[in-house]
Amino acid sequence: MTPIILGLIAIAIAIVSYSFYFYDVFQGKTKPHGLTWLIWSILNTLICYQQLHDGAGPGAWVTGAAAIANFAIFVSSFRYGERNITRFDWVCGALAAIAIVIWLYSPNGVISTILACVVFIIGLIPTFRKSLHHAKEETVVTFALNGLKFLVALFALQSFSVGTALYPSVLFVINVLFASFLIVRSYRLKLA
Repeated sequence: MTPIILGLIAIAIAIVSYSFYFYDVFQGKTKPHGLTWLIWSILNTLICYQQLHDGAGPGAWVTGAAAIANFAIFVSSFRYGERNITRFDWVCGALAAIAIVIWLYSPNGVISTILACVVFIIGLIPTFRKSLHHAKEETVVTFALNGLKFLVALFALQSFSVGTALYPSVLFVINVLFASFLIVRSYRLKLA
């Protein structure tokens, strides 16, 4: 398949993935942690720009789509989201902001990409913390499909380098691991 077709498939997966999430949010089942989604919306916007600048082509489209969806989820979190924002969550937000600033001023592309991956993981921590006690308040299928969309996006890259490929690779792994965690944690909480 061509990179354009793969890029479109990745966007289609993203639309389906986030549709499940928004449906669950508006049904009151999923409670997004606003800080996570704010960090991810900023990060994905910057990464999309960097990927396009580095020649990623259609492989960057899904990152742009994720940025838009992440921002919409962040906005929805004001009404439907997690209300228990801890001091630890704010520390994660501050660390993410510091890492983003360092990333923006880093002259080394590989270090920048590694920092972006670290910011993504830091952004996940508040949602992970919440999910330790309320795993059912996240939409498993969204994270599983997000893993798939970034795997497809990896194959849609027109320019394959650490700068273009590391981020979607890490997001593939982290999303699949988090979806697996949610399944196991929901089961264990049900038994408790």
